Amino acid sequence: MGNPEEKIGKVCTSLEKYFDARAGKVRVKRRPVLIIGHEDDYESPTNIDFEILPISTMKKMKPHEKYDIPLEADLYKNVGLNEKSYIRAHKTTWNHIKHMGIEKPIGDLKDVDNEIFRKAVLLNETWVTSRTNKELNPEENSED
Repeated sequence: MGNPEEKIGKVCTSLEKYFDARAGKVRVKRRPVLIIGHEDDYESPTNIDFEILPISTMKKMKPHEKYDIPLEADLYKNVGLNEKSYIRAHKTTWNHIKHMGIEKPIGDLKDVDNEIFRKAVLLNETWVTSRTNKELNPEENSED
């Protein structure tokens, strides 16, 4: 698996849960995701959780004007996607490496367009900060 830090910025597939309203139950499907981080206290690179943002075509809903980042034209093709898609910067999840196609990434957004990658990470941080009303500074939030 190698160094988990090298996986940040990669686009890969991940098994993700979703609610199937017709069937009335939770199902799982493979979908593209952007890796934005990993746990820092992992025991082994083969037993680690990654922080991910889903990538979606948004065909059935309107994209969020602030937090859904469009991947247009050549960009979606250059990161291994088949059609215009959106990085959902406000939909952070975590998944274990065994549920991800991390060894065969479909693309590398950090390499192809580092500016869009950084935008996704910064928008995710903005979303976390705004919804929790807390600064992401551990020194300010620690008890003395």
